[in-house]
Amino acid sequence: MLIASELLHLYNEIISGPVVSDTCISGECVSMLYETSWVKVMVVRYQVAPDICSIEVEISFPDCVIEVVFPSSISSQEHAHEYIESTVDHLKYLLKLKDAGFSLGILSLEGIWSAVLQIKGNPDVKLFEDILPPEFE
Repeated sequence: MLIASELLHLYNEIISGPVVSDTCISGECVSMLYETSWVKVMVVRYQVAPDICSIEVEISFPDCVIEVVFPSSISSQEHAHEYIESTVDHLKYLLKLKDAGFSLGILSLEGIWSAVLQIKGNPDVKLFEDILPPEFE
């Protein structure tokens, strides 16, 4: 199980390296901090301001198709219930990120919900406790 101190360590590894141009698009370099089927957490660095970076969290709902049939099987209803609960948990997670200082964004056509925090200096482990997604709490 991923813990906040491991995320902080990975973050420090990412920002200690050079802002390399071949991994950048228009001067913006994106490194994956971690990823699940629901969540991507990325560190974004900028060639024009290498001391400033941001953490971007994106949530997109994994593919799921549960047809409504009668009579419905117990396992399909349990799966639907779990998927809905996980969706609610991840949306509440975004609200928790807002409370931690992140700015929220929604790209409804793409099905992406996001939160972004600009970082100057060295964040402490508390920030990485806040960005642990629901499956790691």
